[in-house]
Amino acid sequence: MIKCNSKMLLCVDSSTTAGSVALVSSSQVLAEIVVQIKKRSHSDCLLRYIQYLLDEAELTLHDIDGLVVVVGPGSFTGLRVGLATVQGLAQALALPIYAVSSLQTVAYANGPSCLPVQVLLDARKHEVYTARYCWDDMLPRLQGVERVISPANLAVEVTTRTIFVGNGVRVYHDIILDRLPELALLSCAFNEVPRAGAAGLLVVAQAQAATVVTPFDLRPVYVRLSDAELHKNSQRSIEPVP
Repeated sequence: MIKCNSKMLLCVDSSTTAGSVALVSSSQVLAEIVVQIKKRSHSDCLLRYIQYLLDEAELTLHDIDGLVVVVGPGSFTGLRVGLATVQGLAQALALPIYAVSSLQTVAYANGPSCLPVQVLLDARKHEVYTARYCWDDMLPRLQGVERVISPANLAVEVTTRTIFVGNGVRVYHDIILDRLPELALLSCAFNEVPRAGAAGLLVVAQAQAATVVTPFDLRPVYVRLSDAELHKNSQRSIEPVP
């Protein structure tokens, strides 16, 4: 059995196809499961992996002191599954929820830097979810806003030497290097997508500044409109005026 005198956090990330669950306490990832989802969805296995994680650690849900969940941006379906799972657990067990950004989680997992860090997560459709961070007091601090943009358009905005991290770097490295040969430093490290363990460590590092939400206030961060919303808006735009 894992024994610890500090708070035990159960952490969940389903923002990409690489879903993960983890137990974090005392600035340590005590256990973590990472699963690459291909044909199935997170809804088929998320609760099962949580139970397996707890069983292997010889713990139960009643040993958990808080829940950490990555709220996006990322996969629309994946985020809904992860947030619904955490909402249900929080309501049933009266646990606090700590909401973290997928982009900040990746920035944190890649470690401190004296240069600005641009996180790129593949958003498909030739775009990336992105945000810029500068490290201060051992945390990556958001500069500007999280958004979705094409790598080519993003490159136009970069005017200083910048470290690029995230799986979007692997997908679009040719575009980045072609447009920013002197300014872009590419990191294709292991930490290219959010991980539940890193999300938990980020919450521990944030301490009192960590964002706590109730199950009723927990919302996904999509950044872009869904295909259904885009279609609905396009239909409205072509409707004849009576």
